[in-house]
Amino acid sequence: MEDKFLKFSFSLPVYNEEKRIKSCLDSILMQDYPVEKKEVLLIDGGSTDKTIEIASRYEFVKIFPNPKKLADFGAKISAKEATGELFVIFAADNELLGYDWLKAVNKVFLYDKEISTLWCPMKASMDDSALNRYYELIQNDPLSFFINKNLQNYLKKSKVERFNGTDSYIFDVDKDKPLIWGANGLVYRTSSVRDIILREGFLGDNDVFQELVESGDKRVAYLTNLFVYHHHLTGLRQWVSKWKRNYLEHFLGQRQTRNLGWVMDKHFKVKLFFWIFYSLIPIFSLIHALYYSIRQRNIYWLYHPLASFLQVLVYSYLTISTVKGRKMIKDLFWGRKL
Repeated sequence: MEDKFLKFSFSLPVYNEEKRIKSCLDSILMQDYPVEKKEVLLIDGGSTDKTIEIASRYEFVKIFPNPKKLADFGAKISAKEATGELFVIFAADNELLGYDWLKAVNKVFLYDKEISTLWCPMKASMDDSALNRYYELIQNDPLSFFINKNLQNYLKKSKVERFNGTDSYIFDVDKDKPLIWGANGLVYRTSSVRDIILREGFLGDNDVFQELVESGDKRVAYLTNLFVYHHHLTGLRQWVSKWKRNYLEHFLGQRQTRNLGWVMDKHFKVKLFFWIFYSLIPIFSLIHALYYSIRQRNIYWLYHPLASFLQVLVYSYLTISTVKGRKMIKDLFWGRKL
């Protein structure tokens, strides 16, 4: 096992990423891992800056056009072209942290042949915004943080294995107790996921993982002290723009053809009601934030009431003000398929 190196294929969609692409690719280049065992499939949505010029300097980068531009369609191109045994969902705002990231992941997949998926926490760097440090704390958006605590429950019940100082929790995921896993360093066994990604139509990143679990490939690993930098946020205005785009284009616009089992579980309506109440009356989210801030000695939790309040306002407005949003309300509360 020590001498075997599985090949990594990184799926990397880009669009005008000249400011971040070098750091992203350097983090892969500097890994203590055979260069012939790593490839980056850079899927370009029509960049007009120096993204392609910079990426072309790396011998392990293969560049493909993405006429549909969306990263989710770019993953289909990557899945078709990948030659590695392991398929990594990556982004230009990601960096692998440390020089042994690939080695650690490689060991886990070699250790247990039943593992289909591996993930690790996202980190904010010292150069990131204060808001991005809050994002590191919740590892997602405020809604997802509130309604899905399944990972913590799995970790409490799982046995931990140790690989060269890296703690790895290995467990089976119940499709009815889903995980919100999908991007930013998520590693799949290529043979398990290729056919799912290549299906016709739109598949969001979380949908792919849910489909995988429902198909029976439910053994996963979570490495608690392996990390990926996610330089996700520069400010609240940018985050609000992301919420609007994702909600309108990826959720409302595509929901009827997506597998949303990762969010629409049997308790979703109840949890959604409590999240709206919790977020619209900030005293509750403020008390929650103060508790975590004191317990973890981390002042960035104080962004939580504001972020929760803004997200519920954005989602509520977009739901009420759009035809697709109003139709979703009818489908949700009158028993139709979402």
